[in-house]
Amino acid sequence: MADYLNEQLGQYRPDWKTGDRAVRWKDPLDRDNVRRQVQEGVNDIGDLGVRPFAGECKAERSYDLAAYVRQAEAEAKNAGLPFGVAYVKRPRAKTEDGYAVTSIRTHAAIVKALREAGY
Repeated sequence: MADYLNEQLGQYRPDWKTGDRAVRWKDPLDRDNVRRQVQEGVNDIGDLGVRPFAGECKAERSYDLAAYVRQAEAEAKNAGLPFGVAYVKRPRAKTEDGYAVTSIRTHAAIVKALREAGY
């Protein structure tokens, strides 16, 4: 998931798949790089840092979207980020064919933030 998002968001160098994967970042210090989170303490901050989202990754045969979204929103709060999102991989499907799931409340907050930013 992190590799897919970084590639789509332009954070990786164009040759990252064929070159040295240790130098895949355009700028290793860019705060917009999507990174796997290191868990510290009891307050989980999500699986991925996808600023301004805390991302919770799931790959299961059956879905519990409500639990995933609750977990993602709690982790966003723990991480000090405004939005939580659950990334749900579909069985036997490519990463990009999965789902990014939020609550309607979070969706409305995202729309509001985008409109305030001029979109």
